[in-house]
Amino acid sequence: MSIDYDEAFARSRDVPAFSNGTEGETWMANWCGRCLRDAPFRNGMVKTGCPLVLISLMQRTPAEWLDGPRDEHGRYSMADQYHCIEFRAPGDGGGEPRPRPEPPDMDGLFPRPARQVRMYVLPDPVRELEVAAP
Repeated sequence: MSIDYDEAFARSRDVPAFSNGTEGETWMANWCGRCLRDAPFRNGMVKTGCPLVLISLMQRTPAEWLDGPRDEHGRYSMADQYHCIEFRAPGDGGGEPRPRPEPPDMDGLFPRPARQVRMYVLPDPVRELEVAAP
């Protein structure tokens, strides 16, 4: 499955993903530099790379990049600032995620539903506070 640039741009947040080039290069080296989705571009096999990288260079933050872990002061590692949900690590097959196959000579316990389209919805902090309040 390829990522459509126009759809990804429409979903993106209008805030810069990185505060400077060092932060961006560090994160991209850790994530994009080993992602199988962008490997054909890095190896010169295709002319266009991952549209999420392009969106970040346009001073926007892709919705597919979820905030990574933060400490109690809000600090984060530059290499782990975001977690890209489209990331495919070397050795994981590179394609769409697939459920584990059933063991040989056994039927599944439950029928598996067809995979649905992913929804990208950012949480609404005001609504979450209202729900959490007693």
